[in-house]
Amino acid sequence: MDAGKDRKRIRFPAAGAALAVPLILAASLTGCTQGPHYQDSLIAAAKEGPAALSLPRGEGLGASVPLWDSVLIVCPYSDTQLVPEPFADEARTLDVTTTDSVQWLLFSGQNGVSPLSIERTTVDFCHAGAPPAQYDHDQLWSAQKSDGAWVMTPARP
Repeated sequence: MDAGKDRKRIRFPAAGAALAVPLILAASLTGCTQGPHYQDSLIAAAKEGPAALSLPRGEGLGASVPLWDSVLIVCPYSDTQLVPEPFADEARTLDVTTTDSVQWLLFSGQNGVSPLSIERTTVDFCHAGAPPAQYDHDQLWSAQKSDGAWVMTPARP
């Protein structure tokens, strides 16, 4: 007996496949496109002025992050239950216990809160392992290269 004769061919409607592909692509690109662009901006800023630099802010159409007012930095294994508004709801959705290879920057601005994850192997805000901390857009940072990553530390006034 030929096993191939007993199989039924499953057909998907052409319209369903045509709609599914763009939706899947859009969903997969949404989380991936902003992080690397912002990460590249951070690296460029660190190389230019490692002693005192500002975090990049959106300045118009196509910016990797909108024009933001404050940022909350959330490190792996942080307690996100006591995070202040407007970051609280977004911070509680982060999976901070699964990996220590990323950190999250939650940007707050006129359009609400925009989350962004950044690989710690290139830019590390969590080198010392800190609780979630909020910073204004005008906060200055120092950057130092360590083990291949730019370690970012808030500069003291």
